Amino acid sequence: MTGLGADCPPDLVAAIGDARRIWIGTHVDPDGDAYGSLLGLGLILRSLGKTVTLACQDPAPREVDFLPGLADVVAQPPTDVDLAIAVDAADCGRLGKLYRAEGWALLPTVVIDHHGSNPGFGRWNWVAPQAAATCQMLTALALREGWPIDRDTARCLLTGILTDTISFRTTNTTAGTLEAAAALLARGADLSDLSALIFGRLPLPGLRLIGRAIERLTVEGPFALTWLNEADLSDLGARPGDGKEVTRVISMAEEPRVVAILRDKGGGKVDLSLRAKPGVDLLAAAAALGGGGHPQAAGARLLCSLEEAKTRVLAALTAHVRLPVDGSTVPAADLGPADLGPADPKPTDLKPTAPTGDATVEGSA
Repeated sequence: MTGLGADCPPDLVAAIGDARRIWIGTHVDPDGDAYGSLLGLGLILRSLGKTVTLACQDPAPREVDFLPGLADVVAQPPTDVDLAIAVDAADCGRLGKLYRAEGWALLPTVVIDHHGSNPGFGRWNWVAPQAAATCQMLTALALREGWPIDRDTARCLLTGILTDTISFRTTNTTAGTLEAAAALLARGADLSDLSALIFGRLPLPGLRLIGRAIERLTVEGPFALTWLNEADLSDLGARPGDGKEVTRVISMAEEPRVVAILRDKGGGKVDLSLRAKPGVDLLAAAAALGGGGHPQAAGARLLCSLEEAKTRVLAALTAHVRLPVDGSTVPAADLGPADLGPADPKPTDLKPTAPTGDATVEGSA
């Protein structure tokens, strides 16, 4: 494995080895990497003789509803355990109702995550932004430590890699990512089967939800914005997880450098997902909005009305996003329409940065 895993703190591995009763939790509005890492690590630790509790505030999205062990997942914070592990959660708030500050402070805690904005909220932290997925990190660690990976575990871990890289298409897909995937294939995961289950099962209500988001799409210079609300899901019979497909499709638009998808949750809460073309860094804009994630896939929760959220998002993008022009980056606020040709999908003068997989904060679409 290419380097990844060697940087995992030895004390973190020792803490896992010493613990007998372990709680593992992942983030709200979960994606494939969240559930893949939750279930995959759970299977590994149970095979090592640990008693494991698996937790997530929200149910698994449709794209991973075939994974083994979903019935074991509870929505409970850690209690009566020797160790609590958070996987794929960019900060403590991403654990939602699973996180209680008082209880977390009293427990030995581990954080394993690949979001660059992660502040390290555990006693032992392994944050690897160079990894395409938390499941890639866990695969590398398991191989390094000689932990068992059976077929079910391999399917869980490869699912996380596939979903976060959108089938190996993101700019942070590296030789190490492919090595991890190859190791999982060698242990029984089926790439074609998983790809069909993950990417080939969008029902008609989900397609109609995408259509509604496209109808509302507006473009402001290099930025495109659309929105959905709870009534849209109810009217169309769509599930909350179908919003991820909206994000994937809208982000395929060639002309915008950044796309913003807002989901009005009601009660003054609006969830934001941001996606950017290669070479564009969203982290400063996301941080200005109280969020985080990856350079090219970020998000936030805004406590305001939908109309105010639209204004704040466009203002933050204009103020904080720099766009690649003629081999350098220029603040978006300094560019005019003549400066904005179609985005280059393969910039050769900019270092590849981050994935376009899930990086939403507090349940973004």
